[in-house]
Amino acid sequence: MDLRQKVLDLLTLSKEGGDIPTSVSVSVEEQLGLSTADIKNLDRDSLHVHQNASSDPDSQQEVFDTIEAGFVDENCNGGRYQLNKFPLVIDLNYIRHQRQILGIQLSCVTNKLFSMIHQKQTHCADELCKVLELQENLDMALDTCSNGRININQARNNLTTASLGLLAHYRRQHHLIKITKSLKTIQTLGKMNVRVQELLGEQSYAAAIQLIVEGQHVANTYKHFNCVAQLSSRLQDTMELAEEQLDVGLSKSCKEFDSNQYGKLQSAFALLGKQSAALDQLNLHFASGLHQQTLSLLQKYAELSCSNLTSGIDADNLKLSTEYHKLQFHELCKCINSKLYVACLCELSTCLWKITVNYNQIHRWHTDHSKGECDPVPAALFEQKLQHGRTRLWQDVQIKIRTLLSSFDVWHLSTDELLDMLDIVETLVEMGKQFCQSNSEVLRESVRQQSINYFRGFHRGKLDELRVFLENESWEQCPVRSNFNVFHLMEFRFLNQSKLSSSNSEAPSNENFYLVDSVTSPFSSRAISPPEERFIGSSGISDSSYECNDDRKIEGGSVLPLLANTTLSVLRLFGRYIHFMHLLKTIAFDVLICLNQLFDYYLYAVHKIFGTSSPLDVTSPKLRAVLMKIEETLILTTTSETVGSAEDTAAFSSSAGDKVSCPKVCLPLQLDHPNQLYGLKLRLIAAESVIFLARQLELLRPNLLDLIPPSKESLLNQFFSQTTSVAHDLRVPIFSVVAHRYLDSEHIINMMSRVQWEVKEVMSQHSSYVDYILQVLNDYDSSVLRVCYPHTLPAEIYNILWDQILRVCYHMLLDGFSAVRKCTNEGRALMQLDLRHFQVKVECLTRLRPFPDPSIVETYIKAYYLPENALEKWIQEQTEYSPRQMMNLLQCVSQGSKKIRLNLTSFMEDLDLNRR
Repeated sequence: MDLRQKVLDLLTLSKEGGDIPTSVSVSVEEQLGLSTADIKNLDRDSLHVHQNASSDPDSQQEVFDTIEAGFVDENCNGGRYQLNKFPLVIDLNYIRHQRQILGIQLSCVTNKLFSMIHQKQTHCADELCKVLELQENLDMALDTCSNGRININQARNNLTTASLGLLAHYRRQHHLIKITKSLKTIQTLGKMNVRVQELLGEQSYAAAIQLIVEGQHVANTYKHFNCVAQLSSRLQDTMELAEEQLDVGLSKSCKEFDSNQYGKLQSAFALLGKQSAALDQLNLHFASGLHQQTLSLLQKYAELSCSNLTSGIDADNLKLSTEYHKLQFHELCKCINSKLYVACLCELSTCLWKITVNYNQIHRWHTDHSKGECDPVPAALFEQKLQHGRTRLWQDVQIKIRTLLSSFDVWHLSTDELLDMLDIVETLVEMGKQFCQSNSEVLRESVRQQSINYFRGFHRGKLDELRVFLENESWEQCPVRSNFNVFHLMEFRFLNQSKLSSSNSEAPSNENFYLVDSVTSPFSSRAISPPEERFIGSSGISDSSYECNDDRKIEGGSVLPLLANTTLSVLRLFGRYIHFMHLLKTIAFDVLICLNQLFDYYLYAVHKIFGTSSPLDVTSPKLRAVLMKIEETLILTTTSETVGSAEDTAAFSSSAGDKVSCPKVCLPLQLDHPNQLYGLKLRLIAAESVIFLARQLELLRPNLLDLIPPSKESLLNQFFSQTTSVAHDLRVPIFSVVAHRYLDSEHIINMMSRVQWEVKEVMSQHSSYVDYILQVLNDYDSSVLRVCYPHTLPAEIYNILWDQILRVCYHMLLDGFSAVRKCTNEGRALMQLDLRHFQVKVECLTRLRPFPDPSIVETYIKAYYLPENALEKWIQEQTEYSPRQMMNLLQCVSQGSKKIRLNLTSFMEDLDLNRR
């Protein structure tokens, strides 16, 4: 018998008889060829393998995958199934290998089973507790039923039929009472619809909603009645109607906010549990209301524009006005007349402001009522929705304003209208900051493009206009108050208002546009033009101020500013330009460059009219450099005219497209008339007007620094240091012409040439030409005061006039002395006497100290006494005298020695060659 059959018989015996006989076991061990120690070692090896396999989850899964389906079948005998798989000839190693595999599989299955039992142990305990509890409840129910049956049996035995009848009647009565109460409730439920309508009519939304909710609860309680089903349907319809009225009331709050009314609405939405949905619907109502209100407003202005344009035109065109309700918003914007544009923009901004005010009040209401709420989550959700609604609403506002701005050509607007438009947009930008912390980039970019388009031609037109003003200027004093400055002009009113608002506004800026009791629109002031400020003062000066004393020569008391009408025009342009800068900070520096060009052109024109005929040496190098720069960058020449007409130039550039020709002024009679001191009065007004402009720019300097970017401040400081600072230097070339033309130098030099300089005695009496010069200077002083009357002559101008005429006198004396061919030492002493007498008398005529260039004549006279070597050194050091004056001096010095004259002449020629 083979080993497999023996094992099968052994399994059969163990199944039938229980334990395996010892003899069989021994025979099996003998047949397998294994000892007891080998079997134990084999078991230990198998146990070690089982432990390794069961400890690793991945290995367990691999073992599960190797288990054959036959072992899983419930009807399968595992041992017989395995023995049937053995071959007829079995090797011991094969049996050992199969035993190890089965051991590993059994261990994994056992561990998995134990793990699953352990996991379900807690659930098993819970279910067992429930079973025990159910068992207790069943026992209690059994006791209750038993006691009830016992009591029923007692009642059946003890109570009579009459007693049972009384109980039955009482039960019926109690049932009828309940039915009556239910019928009354149903009757009240039927009348509830009428009461709900009354509450809705009284706008008691919360009470109406509360009544409907209670009615629905009652209807749900009595739903077993057939009539209640109809009442429940009617209550549902009433609820829908109430919600529609709530929505209507919500839309009315968008147009005109009422705190009490809005509180009732929110109470009703709170009862419905739809507060979040109400906020969403509120944002939709605001968007829809904004569109409808702005559309109706534009339709009104489009009809007004059409009525203005079609006055006197056929009826077909008038018929078009009735079709404006079919047009969209952007189409209506193109129909607005230029005369109504600013008014339309103002009213549209007011309409949008009212909408944002209502939204702000609603937001404030929710903020105030959310402080007492216990749950912070809904409050935070509402705040998020409201903030998002603010942003969306302001985006719609920007789109409406941008559409109106971009649909109109600003060329049709006047400057004041454009500034009003910029003021309105700037106010809207400030509103955006306060409303939702928005920078309003859409509005800024739109108004920036419109302003650039407008300012391209505006500045060029103002330069041409300034040229025309200068060509027709009479250079008479414009009467203003003594304390007049730019802030008295209406064009600078916005600066005064901004300073006042900035100094008085310590509270947050949100209070400016969204005060709790704010009822006045920030745009309402645009419709009313403020009265013009009276800045023009009296220019009268009493006759007593004209006295022939030296105190009158220098300004005293309150002095009226000296400025022309064109100066006021330039100041007003300054105000408009600065207003542009204030409203358009993105192009503020470009506008500032144009403002500087206004001053540059005015400075250049005044010099061109009054200062070109002056000697070149009286103009300071700084002034010459500024004038040359202005001429290159701003003044239109013949060559630049052809270039400028060939191509268009970009805005704010300094090319030929922005250049302007120099004013052509015809003032020859006034400037050449000796009785008027060659236009001294005109020169005074012109020069002082330039200085007045420079002072006003210095006064505006802090405002200009606030309006430009910090990176551009150095360029502004450079303008003030290079251009406005040379305004005072303009006085000298303008007034030097008066001094040079008033003094007849040729006549005086002829008088000096007729003086006998070869005298043999020292003279004690000065020459007659000195008295003539002094008389001319005295007349000059009187003429200056006469011509300038009734204006008080500024001290600086008075000193410049004397400085220039004294310079002319000293150079004239120098030319007269250098023209002397023969002279003795006594004649030189006479020259010194004449010069000394001249200086002493002039000191009595003027307060000017020190005198200009007196040493140039004294040094020239004293050089006559120098020896030959010292004279050579003196000639080498002096650069103030002309070669002709030097040669005349040498001829006069060497008139007694031909050798000395030749030596000095040769030295002078060599020195002149070296200097060249």
